[in-house]
Amino acid sequence: MTTKEQIHQLVNDLPESDLETVKRVLEGLSALSGSSAVETALASAPIDDESVTDEEAQAIEEGERDVEAGRVVTADEVQVRLGL
Repeated sequence: MTTKEQIHQLVNDLPESDLETVKRVLEGLSALSGSSAVETALASAPIDDESVTDEEAQAIEEGERDVEAGRVVTADEVQVRLGL
């Protein structure tokens, strides 16, 4: 008997009350196949609907000004500076 046939037999032998749980598990496995865990997490993450506070908006603006002025360091440069 093939693995697929064994799985079908297991599903056929389950009580009706467990089928919804099995369906959710199989849907989760199906969603994971062909995508990384990060992609799956991002795809299932809730939409960020929180408003930005004044303090956060100021921090964002400050960061954007730093980028425009060239006062930033790339991740690669940080690694070089740290000897990594």
